[in-house]
Amino acid sequence: MNRGFTLVEVLVVLVILGITAATVVPALARATEDDDLSRATRDVERVLVTARRTALERAAPVTVTVVPESGRYWVHRMDGTALDSGTVALDGGLRMVSSTRRPRFQFNPLGTADGDSLLLLGAGGARALAIDRWTGGIRVEPR
Repeated sequence: MNRGFTLVEVLVVLVILGITAATVVPALARATEDDDLSRATRDVERVLVTARRTALERAAPVTVTVVPESGRYWVHRMDGTALDSGTVALDGGLRMVSSTRRPRFQFNPLGTADGDSLLLLGAGGARALAIDRWTGGIRVEPR
């Protein structure tokens, strides 16, 4: 009685695994590609997280002001000192929408936060950036 696999059986299994990998790997690569909406959402989230961290590190309130039409933002301390500014790329028909003309997000040195609403709309759907008032944490919904 033989215990083992023949060379033909091993080759058949390897061919099946190769064909499966050849079809699955490109599909996974396409699934993880960044679209404009994901990229812009990540950029806005990065700006807000950095502002929060700065408020905690410097023990001073930090405010982020956004211009939804252009994607422009400014980060400054409450005394008016500018810390950062830039633009979030609104490519591919992407747009920002807010309930206010110039949404502001303020991060306090104790970790609390206060902010307006900000929604990013694109061909791939919509993402809302929400700030937890008590912890200052930033959530993106839906992820």
